[in-house]
This record gives sequence, C-alpha cells and structure tokens, in this order.
Amino acid sequence: MADGKMHVGLIPDGNRRFMAKQHIRNLLKSYDMGINKFYDFLEWCYDLRVGEVTIYALSLENIVNRDRREIDTLFKVFNRHAKKGVKDKTLHEKEVRVNVCGDRDYILNHSQNTELAEKMITNLGKLEDATRDYGKFTLNLAIGYGGRQEVLNAVKSMVDQGVEINEENLKDNLWVKSYPELIIRTSEDRLSNFLLWQSAYSEIYFVPKLWQEFQQPDLVEILDDFNSRERRYGR
Repeated sequence: MADGKMHVGLIPDGNRRFMAKQHIRNLLKSYDMGINKFYDFLEWCYDLRVGEVTIYALSLENIVNRDRREIDTLFKVFNRHAKKGVKDKTLHEKEVRVNVCGDRDYILNHSQNTELAEKMITNLGKLEDATRDYGKFTLNLAIGYGGRQEVLNAVKSMVDQGVEINEENLKDNLWVKSYPELIIRTSEDRLSNFLLWQSAYSEIYFVPKLWQEFQQPDLVEILDDFNSRERRYGR
C-alpha cells in the first residue's frame, strides 16, 4: 500500500515478444491488449493509493527507428483512446488529471503520417483540457518523450526566459515535474532514456515478465518491498 502521494514510473515493455509468444499476428489487437493492461494497472494504483503514474508510451527514438506500420498503429490506438478518455467515466469519477509529456513538434516533424499525428496530438490535447482541473490522481503520458531531450529542452527554455540555470528552475521546465519514488520496467533491465533527471533517487524494479503478463500481485510485491526499504538520499 502506498501513501496516496507516491509517484510510480512505468516502462511497459515486451509487446512484440508477447505477440510472438502468443502467435498474435494482428498488431492492433496486441497494442489494444497492452492498453487494456494499463487500464488494469491504473485501477490497481487507485486501490493501492498510488497518487501519480508516468507511463513511457512512446519514445522519440521509437518514432524514427520503428517500422511505419507499427508507429501508425500506435498513433491510431492513442488517438482512439484519447477520444474515449474525454468522456471516460472512471477518469472523471476519480478526478484523474492527464498530462501529455513529450515533444509534440518532434512528433509532427518526424512522423511519416503527419495527418494521423496531428489528429492524435489534437485529441490528446482535448483529453488534457477535459481533466485539467482535477488533482486527486495524476497520469503523465510520455509520448514522443526522451529524458535527454527533456533536459535539453528545459535548459533552452531557461535561456529563453532569461532565468538563472539552477536545479529549481530546471525542474519547473521539465515535461514531468515530480520525481518518482519507484520505476517499474517489464521484460528488460534498463531505463532507455526514461526520466533520467527525475530518477536520481528512484528505486528501480526490473520485472522478468512481458507487459501483458504483469499482474496485480506483482505490483503489490513491489510496493511491499519498497515500503520495507530505508531510503537515505545520500545521508
């Protein structure tokens, strides 16, 4: 059980390996299964009193390095669920504030299907607007995100603003402004350019399961282990 304020970072990896393992050939079906698992994950977080989740949904590197068909499929999935989210009963009942964290200009400038990218960004913006006044739970969608690029963007913003370059001002200009107590990654054992600044004192849990195989007892076990640790922050 968390304290109601805990911030959990999530890297849900393993979709393509899950497809191969389960002999799934429909890419859209596989990604929908991944999104549905994330809805489950959010419900578990509500129940376990986690207060904020940041999900690494799509990296900047993915946009330029992945097959166009895969990226177009992801954009379609994100677009459909963004439109659905505007009227989602659970999001509004639980007062979930949604923030889209990433470089939207980069998405538009590097996407091979600009029209689809524009639709996705527009509907994600509508989802942000529809939940802007909420504050009981925060959901950060890292789409078109990269940790190095986030820090570089923050420094450029400080220069443009003419403010002193220090840690406090940098934090104010990051896409993700709070620091996660823990980060969970399924399937692999690296951060892959995720929350590089914010994760300085995060507890990191690498789970040897594919994302679609992750279950609530896995999250409970991680939270129990986290609560048993003494965090010293350099002391």
